[in-house]
Amino acid sequence: MRPPGRQNTALSVLRIGFLGAVLVFVIFPLVWLAIASLKTRAAALAVPPTVIFTPDFAAYEKIVASGLLDAFLNSFTIAITNVLLSLLIGVPAAYALARMRGALQENLSFWVLSIRLAPLFAVILPLYVLFQQLGLLDTRLAVSLAHLTLTLPLSVWLLMTYFRAMPLDLDEAAMLDGAKPWQTLLMVIVPVARPMIASVAVIVFIFSWNEFLLAFFLTSRDAQTVPVVVAGLAGTMSFDWPLIAAISICSMIPALIFVGFAQRHIVEGLASGAVK
Repeated sequence: MRPPGRQNTALSVLRIGFLGAVLVFVIFPLVWLAIASLKTRAAALAVPPTVIFTPDFAAYEKIVASGLLDAFLNSFTIAITNVLLSLLIGVPAAYALARMRGALQENLSFWVLSIRLAPLFAVILPLYVLFQQLGLLDTRLAVSLAHLTLTLPLSVWLLMTYFRAMPLDLDEAAMLDGAKPWQTLLMVIVPVARPMIASVAVIVFIFSWNEFLLAFFLTSRDAQTVPVVVAGLAGTMSFDWPLIAAISICSMIPALIFVGFAQRHIVEGLASGAVK
């Protein structure tokens, strides 16, 4: 029988080895993209790949010179708009559904979830015709509203589940102090639910930032997002791999910044909840 100390050491080595393998699997594609973005087109497509090379920042210069920054601005504006609308509408709706009782609450909850379960192709054509009639095609507003049809039901469902788990004593205590329902929501429920609200914001932002199909059908030039631009570059005959790699690297930065900002609120919310 092995001593407990040796068993713990062997288990720690296995854990470190497994985490190291996962880390390499996750980090390697990102490192490969970063290296490819610093090569020339010929060097990026060379077989076998060149390991030692002189860094070339032409791909990043193309992003600025060719107006591709507009696509980043479109993606960021659409994603932030989607986050704000999903939370402004979703938080009150989820709170109302969580505090309702009876068959109406169950039917409304199922209806909200059923909207999210609809295939994406089922909503593209109606949205296209609607925005065409309203003159909103190829606008940021159209893409934001299209994303909202998918992210709002998910936001409501996640927040509603979280609000249901919160004790009714919080509402009753606030009402005894004279707070109205909207004051109870803003001053009592929202601060306690900050970790979940931040998590929903992250989910909505990442979905809207990476979504391709709706943006592809609803935009043509002015409101094109980063995924649409990358797909357009990949479909051309002159395949500029360094440029695509550079765009991919740059597209990760806003999402990482937003997730890092939201993660800080998640940790602060969990810590404050633990202290209380």
